[in-house]
Amino acid sequence: MLAPLSDAELRRQVSPLQSPLVWDYAHIAYFEELWLLRRLGGAGPLVEAHDDLYDAFRHARDERAGLPILEPSAARAYAADVRECVLDMLDRVELDGDDPLRRDGFVFGMVLQHELQHQETMLQTLQLRDEPYPLPDRDEVTANGNGEVFVSAGSFSVGTSTEPWAYDNERRAHELELQPFRIDSTPVTNARFLEFVERGGYEDQRLWGKSGWAWRQAEAVTLPLHWQRSGEGMTRTRLGHREPLPADEPVHHVSWYEADAFARWTGARLPTEYEWETAARGGALQLTRAVWEWTSSHFLPYPGFAAFPYAEYSEVFFGDGYRVLRGGSWATDPLVARTTFRNWDFPQRRQIFSGFRCARDA
Repeated sequence: MLAPLSDAELRRQVSPLQSPLVWDYAHIAYFEELWLLRRLGGAGPLVEAHDDLYDAFRHARDERAGLPILEPSAARAYAADVRECVLDMLDRVELDGDDPLRRDGFVFGMVLQHELQHQETMLQTLQLRDEPYPLPDRDEVTANGNGEVFVSAGSFSVGTSTEPWAYDNERRAHELELQPFRIDSTPVTNARFLEFVERGGYEDQRLWGKSGWAWRQAEAVTLPLHWQRSGEGMTRTRLGHREPLPADEPVHHVSWYEADAFARWTGARLPTEYEWETAARGGALQLTRAVWEWTSSHFLPYPGFAAFPYAEYSEVFFGDGYRVLRGGSWATDPLVARTTFRNWDFPQRRQIFSGFRCARDA
């Protein structure tokens, strides 16, 4: 992924919302060293300064370019050294017993998922660059579905108590009662969202709510991120390449506020994360894996939640400041994009590969 980029590009701070790519690269290796070589293997730190430089909670993203982080060549060497030691450990370690870190290889799964999640974060950074980047090979994703699907009222199970590599916020499985609802079989497409744009959706204050309208005005938002008007119609920029807006593809890079306003405009609403998971488990949804899908739910703990193996993954983010996204995007590895996985972000965020589908009471 990083091979097409110069060292200067790897060190560059593309956006205050994103770390320099070389920071993410070295952070992946640091996390692997911390949890596998040090916590599991009992080794000492390879470089003590890394505990400050590469702990994600020590420095905000917009500060990291000014830190004495590793140069790209040194980051590559560090990552290679860590991986060599980790593979040697994996050949010898016992993945059972009473230690929950070892059981079913949980800690290795956690480290692997962490790397995959940061790969998606790095792709977000690449999308924010102005310069062209080689477009990835991926199947064309369309969202021409069959309208809405109906889910009857009942008691449903959400979350998991059995998935061995699930994160703490996915646990425990629990039953809840849902009222009947309808939900789009596919995510909202560019064509549908363009209709919202052209019919004045961004100018209708009634659709936005107080905080959403304040955000729209402050940021002067009139289109989804990376959309542009041209003499030939609406276009978008994907990884630095400008192209005609594909009508049938799910809309990308919209905030929760934009998704919520669109849903209100159609007389619908965003689904709760529980409705989304119930419909997905029942096979009612076309899971395009094109975009993360905003839900109406705040990021909160499930009943019986216990932080594991560290509070900073989930617990510090619980509250009404974040909204939950479900599903997974084209940049999300299938290992991460399981039905119970809960992503979350601020409602104003658009650099993520985010879209949505609508729901309504039945």
